Amino acid sequence: MKPGSAIALALVLSGASGVAAAQGIALGAKAGTNGLGLEATLGMTETLNLRGGIYGLKYGYDFEEEGIDYKGDLHLQSAAAMLDWHPGGGGFRMTAGLFYNGNELKGRAAGDLEIGNDTYDVRLDATVDWTDAAPYLGIGYGNAVRGGRVAFALDAGVMFTGSPDVRLSATGPGTSDPGFEDDLRREEQSLKDELSDFKLYPVVSLGVTYRF
Repeated sequence: MKPGSAIALALVLSGASGVAAAQGIALGAKAGTNGLGLEATLGMTETLNLRGGIYGLKYGYDFEEEGIDYKGDLHLQSAAAMLDWHPGGGGFRMTAGLFYNGNELKGRAAGDLEIGNDTYDVRLDATVDWTDAAPYLGIGYGNAVRGGRVAFALDAGVMFTGSPDVRLSATGPGTSDPGFEDDLRREEQSLKDELSDFKLYPVVSLGVTYRF
């Protein structure tokens, strides 16, 4: 996670703590499509809670694009500041917020690869990432600062990530071939075009919270 994003999240939470102390404070652990996470919930009014969290996970993720098989790794890393509205003060909530989105997919392929209009003996490295700031809308169930000390939480929503950015780099004997650089740029643009519709990232998570 970028240091500036973590600091900004901490400032948001600390700035609200004076208001929230009278309404309750809770900590929680989450697992879901953003990885494993820790959250803090601050009660502001009977129906509004401020929630912040940090999330992350890394695991192997192989994929195929443009006829090339990549061995890859998906790095999940994000932080969020969210406002939960609980109509009537119950468990159901509607959420709006902003994520720092550090999610990144890295892949590598080697051998005789068809790149652009020709075949080259290279190692190809691909990086796919998204805009840092991603608005979030969702719904959920569970009010961490009301009811019992221990509660369960469910969230479902989407991060508006925008179209991904794709970067390709290569090493190996094929990189010295005439026309390779032009073919590499064509391959990069083709990947961008193919992935351009992936502008939303689904967020689904389950967790448990403890109220102090």
